[in-house]
Amino acid sequence: MLRSDAAERARAIGFVAHILQMKGEFDEALRIRRTEELPVFEKLGDIPARALAQYHIAHLLLSRGQPADREEAAQLLRLALVDAERLRIPLVEEIREIQRRMGPRPE
Repeated sequence: MLRSDAAERARAIGFVAHILQMKGEFDEALRIRRTEELPVFEKLGDIPARALAQYHIAHLLLSRGQPADREEAAQLLRLALVDAERLRIPLVEEIREIQRRMGPRPE
């Protein structure tokens, strides 16, 4: 499979995950983003797409609302923010806003 084909497939499957999330099917959306979307961008070395996928997974975890999800979401947001700041992509402000709403991390 060509790199561009793999990236396009990952973007398409991310769209499917988004639809599932909108329908409230958080677990399946998370499975898709974690196992089918994010690994492709990691393998391709597509840092902006990886940061966006991490952001989407964090958002899903927070939307699901399970207490155990909060720390994983915070970690994914920290990772995405590092890349977004380094690359100066617009995702920075969205991540910071979510982090502000989450409040300080317990020590």
